[in-house]
Amino acid sequence: MKSRYAIFMAALLLILMLSGTASALTARSGGTVVIDDVIEDDVYIAGGNVLISGTVVGDVVIAGGRVEISGNITEDLTVAAGEVVITGSVGDDIRVAAGNLTFNGDVESDLALFTGDTVIGREALIGGVLAFSAGQMEMLGNVTWDLTGSAGTMVLGGHVGGNAELQSGSLVMLPDARIEGDLRYTAPERIEVPEGTVGGEVYYNMMSDRSGEIGVIVVLWWIASYLALVVIGLVALAIWPDRMQRLARRTSEDPGKAFLTGLLVVIAAFVISVLLMLTIIGIPFGLIILILTIILLYVVRIITGLWLGKWMFAKMGKTQRPWVELVFGLFVLLLVSAIPIIGWLVNLVATLIPVGNLAEEIRRRL
Repeated sequence: MKSRYAIFMAALLLILMLSGTASALTARSGGTVVIDDVIEDDVYIAGGNVLISGTVVGDVVIAGGRVEISGNITEDLTVAAGEVVITGSVGDDIRVAAGNLTFNGDVESDLALFTGDTVIGREALIGGVLAFSAGQMEMLGNVTWDLTGSAGTMVLGGHVGGNAELQSGSLVMLPDARIEGDLRYTAPERIEVPEGTVGGEVYYNMMSDRSGEIGVIVVLWWIASYLALVVIGLVALAIWPDRMQRLARRTSEDPGKAFLTGLLVVIAAFVISVLLMLTIIGIPFGLIILILTIILLYVVRIITGLWLGKWMFAKMGKTQRPWVELVFGLFVLLLVSAIPIIGWLVNLVATLIPVGNLAEEIRRRL
């Protein structure tokens, strides 16, 4: 069980560490972790049961079985757990990946969810946008800005200060619901919208019968992508073991510089390929550069996956062979990359940093 929590911990830390936001931290782990005092630092927690009733002046990152937060957090909260209950207050954004979530607290900014059964209670106050992907969603709270997301089944009540854009196999609007802006929804059939609940316009899109098939295709694509990267990574480790290890270690040495270098390299590659294709003689060379760049952007994540695996097992106090680190690191990386809202950022960072380090490696050899 502890290794599972550590894996999720590593995934969440990737979001913050690669973006350079965590310069100091307080780390706690164990079967039960309780914070009932004041901590003036970023806090990273891995535990079976996590209880926060005190105050944290900083960011909080949690991986656990059951997480209950009734205290105050002044900055961001990021959680991955089986069950999450939040009744306290958070001063910035909240990101949750969980099997079950009950939210009856308040958050100053956005609330982003990747959850199973979800209840946003009547006492909930969301100061920004509520974005979600859920199995079941019951939204009864107050959202200052927009509400957007998809759920298998959804009950909508409470108040939305902006627009609502929803997709659900079963959508029900309660009489006490209020959407100040427009309502756009995708469902198998039109729903009854109680009079006076929508301040703007109501737009309906019929849900395609192929929506379930699309979901299966997405899952199969994720699995195929993971297996392909694992195979490529194992081959690379077999051919260039020292170079792969060296590039992986550089991931966290100067991530900001590596990110910018990688961004410049990618932009330059695309610009050069386009300029070459503007000339007849340069078309094949431009296409080659473009194709190689796209392939590089796909496979280079194996370096970040290897680094993440190393970091993950180091935090657990264990030593594993590089191929094991690669397999676990890539799994966590792709899992977090699939989370709505923040996934694209993780993917971007996990791609451009190794591109930058690879470019620096080539420059030094030249």
